Amino acid sequence: MGLSTTIKAKPREAGTSNAARRLRAQGGLPAVFYGEKEESRPLELSYSEFKKAFLTDAGNRSLFTVEIEGHGSHPALVKEYQIHPVSRKLLHVDLQKVDTGKPVTVKVPLTLVGKAQGVEKGGQLQQVEREVTVKGLPPDIPAEIQADVSGLNLGQTMHLTQIKLPDNLSLVKTVDLPVALVGVPKGLKAEVEQAQQAEAPAKAAAPAKAAPAAKSQGKDKDKKK
Repeated sequence: MGLSTTIKAKPREAGTSNAARRLRAQGGLPAVFYGEKEESRPLELSYSEFKKAFLTDAGNRSLFTVEIEGHGSHPALVKEYQIHPVSRKLLHVDLQKVDTGKPVTVKVPLTLVGKAQGVEKGGQLQQVEREVTVKGLPPDIPAEIQADVSGLNLGQTMHLTQIKLPDNLSLVKTVDLPVALVGVPKGLKAEVEQAQQAEAPAKAAAPAKAAPAAKSQGKDKDKKK
């Protein structure tokens, strides 16, 4: 579940940029915790622990249980974070307290499962998207979303809307992006193209064959008259 990972935090006094810089130098990470009906609270996180949970660990990287020293545990969403443009180190994190009874929108890691048919024929499976944005109640957000690619053949692509989600989740999307595809090696491209060209006339001919049959039925009716 999305709330299974716990982040430990300590209250801190709101200070200047110099104070935040000193905190980072000591291995800490400045953060702010806030909720709908409470004032924002400056926090101090362990940089290494948060980085591991947010950037390294497998599983949901948006929802956590924040355990604040002296103030209990709270479900929270990583709302915003800042990264240094050069070093790419985390500089600051905003944590928003969430109501477990209200839906949230979060990004969840996408994992491909199954062996694609096209891979067995010599193709290469490529993962295009590594996260899926979903909406659901915090306790229902999974650690990952799995997409079964076993039905993908050479040259075929899976899109967002083809991913099967649990009933209690909904997909949040603006564009139906491709998430995975089976690339065709150079040596097999000609073979795949020939197969596709052979299928095209067969599909086009199917309705054409049905048309004369309909006409002949009409002639039979005229004869009966």
